[in-house]
Amino acid sequence: MARHTFARLAVFALAARPAAGLALDRRAALRWSAGASAGLVAEQALAADAPAAEPPAAPPAAEPKPAPAKLFDVTLPFKGKDVPLSKFRGDAHLVVNIKMDDPVAGANFNAMRYAAKEYPGLRVWAVPTEQGYYEPDVSELVRAKAYQQFGFGTYPTAVVFDKIDVVGSTRHPLYSYLATYPDPNGVGRLSLNFEKFLLDKDGRILRRYPRKFTAFDFEADINAATNGEQLPAPSAQFKDAWVKAASDAKKGEYSFRGNYNVWDQSEPSKDWDGLADLGFT
Repeated sequence: MARHTFARLAVFALAARPAAGLALDRRAALRWSAGASAGLVAEQALAADAPAAEPPAAPPAAEPKPAPAKLFDVTLPFKGKDVPLSKFRGDAHLVVNIKMDDPVAGANFNAMRYAAKEYPGLRVWAVPTEQGYYEPDVSELVRAKAYQQFGFGTYPTAVVFDKIDVVGSTRHPLYSYLATYPDPNGVGRLSLNFEKFLLDKDGRILRRYPRKFTAFDFEADINAATNGEQLPAPSAQFKDAWVKAASDAKKGEYSFRGNYNVWDQSEPSKDWDGLADLGFT
């Protein structure tokens, strides 16, 4: 009798409580009226009637970096003809502005030749320029020297293009695109000879390297890029090289510096086109 009285009191209390506590109070009343065992059965029934909990939302997928618009439709001059970059498409790409008389030319070319040989999916684009410290050799001679002195220039894996402008208002569209990826010092445009840009197969810029940091130093990055994998974290040596590059960019002979060796000419630089104007054939 006492149990039934308690049950009625519990139901009365249940009706008087706000809806927010309804489920909990109903369970309590059922336990009072039917005992612990019956209360457990009723609780399970209530749980079965309750709406299923929604699964936790999956974390949003990281959006891929945008690919450059029509990069592989862009042309670069090669032996006097404009050739689309699609002709040199690979699993990854290494773009390097070169200067033949730079003291670090040998170390960089040797590393570039090694990378092109050891990683067949890699395409190395070497780009000479008149800008910065003057390049006295014409494009054909630059190509010949690169091959004769360093064994670099096996088409289409490792290519020395004709000269183009790489800074200023006349810079080539390729370098306008590369300038959108600032170096760790916050500089977008080229600041030194032999700066290197590693791109994936779709032309997205993966990482940028300074003048004295050769392909030997970032071989692990090249290996990852040619395999379509994420690059390893930047090394301490990489970070140190950019610290030193910041100093070189301010005073180095082989840097691109305003009022020193960089000009923003109104017309693009023109490579040597022979002696026809002087009457020679």
